[in-house]
Amino acid sequence: MSATTPQNPRSDALPGLSTGTTAVMLLASILPLIDSSLVNVLLPSISASLGVPESSVQLGISGYMLAATGGIILSTTCLRRFGSRQVWFVAVAGFAVASALVGFATSLPVFVAARVVQGAACGFIMPAVQQLTAEIVGRQGMRAALATLGLPAVVAPALGPLLGGILVDAVGWRVLFLVNVPVAAAAALIAVSVLPRTRGVRTRLGIAQAAQAVPALLGMVGLLWVVSSAPTLPTWGVVTASCLAVALITVFCVLDLHARTPLLDVSLYRRASFATVMGLCLVVGAVFYGTLLSTSLHVQGDLGQPSWMAGVLLGVQGLGAWVVRSLIRGPWKSANAFGVIAVGLLVASAGTVGVQAITTWDAVAFGVAVTCSFIRGLGLGACTLLALSAAYEVVTDDQAPAVGAHSRLMLQFGGALGTALVGVWPGSAVGLGVAVAVVAVLGASGAAVLVVRQRTAGVPTP
Repeated sequence: MSATTPQNPRSDALPGLSTGTTAVMLLASILPLIDSSLVNVLLPSISASLGVPESSVQLGISGYMLAATGGIILSTTCLRRFGSRQVWFVAVAGFAVASALVGFATSLPVFVAARVVQGAACGFIMPAVQQLTAEIVGRQGMRAALATLGLPAVVAPALGPLLGGILVDAVGWRVLFLVNVPVAAAAALIAVSVLPRTRGVRTRLGIAQAAQAVPALLGMVGLLWVVSSAPTLPTWGVVTASCLAVALITVFCVLDLHARTPLLDVSLYRRASFATVMGLCLVVGAVFYGTLLSTSLHVQGDLGQPSWMAGVLLGVQGLGAWVVRSLIRGPWKSANAFGVIAVGLLVASAGTVGVQAITTWDAVAFGVAVTCSFIRGLGLGACTLLALSAAYEVVTDDQAPAVGAHSRLMLQFGGALGTALVGVWPGSAVGLGVAVAVVAVLGASGAAVLVVRQRTAGVPTP
């Protein structure tokens, strides 16, 4: 892998990254995350502007998520073939152009098509950011680097809905998409002089190879559909659809294992440590995104509070994640990653139960909700940021280029599953909190088992 030491590094930049490089990476990370999180609160405004039902505008969200998943699956091969710098520039430019098309859209087909392009670009951006960072700081420096560069993944989804709800009436929904253009342009201009030069490796990249991603996409979409539709489906329908979805994902895995140039390098899952880390990413994604939705539904539906109040609690959660970042880069920089993930999941589960257990709304309840949200932010921040970097600690340098795609794919798919499960939850609010806690405890148990195995085998603490 090519690596270039940036010139004139400053003490306020990340180790191995100049201030300019850190800024470029952060801008690229923030753009798609805020955009994807605030669009849900913009649905009524977009629907009214385009003159179509909200259910039709929802196609723009579904198309975005599906295209983003496809982009992630294809990113490993493209990064290998063209180089991370080149993929980064194309993805950021594509996202900016698509944002402009969304902002100027006057019909539903244009809006949906532009959102699909946005999603595809988003799928490439984050793996490119992670790979560029790995090429600069090395695998051993990824924990400290992603403690900052991964922060938008924790903070943006919490703050995006609040910002969208506040700004949509002031500036309109179109401006919230168009603002991506100058931000992306600024990032690209700075990147020209600060990003390292990278070279690709000549390898196959054609339609037949890209078509291998289709079974994986259909399988994951099928599983999400089963989860979200389970209450209305007969038992035989749930079983049949689930088996078909799993079969499609299996087909992709078999094709990838036997491909001369695999898309995702699923052979990495033969390593128990890597498979465990990816399982943790899945659980972390489900808990994180599931709690975002559960908090909003509970505060607005059960407690009868306005949407901005839910936004305040999620903002406090983001503050907790920001606070824990300094611990990861400081006192915890040498701590066992999987031990911290286990503790983080347990702390997040406690905070979630605390929020969901509130039944009335007064000053005391507000104080409890704020405290529990902050605690949950500490836990989610710790496990999410370390989940992004932990896989780099269990692979070789040759396998590192595939890590970004796998970790992002698992976080996104886990988030989609968590959101779907929360959306169809039939029980009480506190019951939902307990259910989320159970999932978190199971994930913490898996992380703890990995810690024990490492110590038993005498593996150095990552």
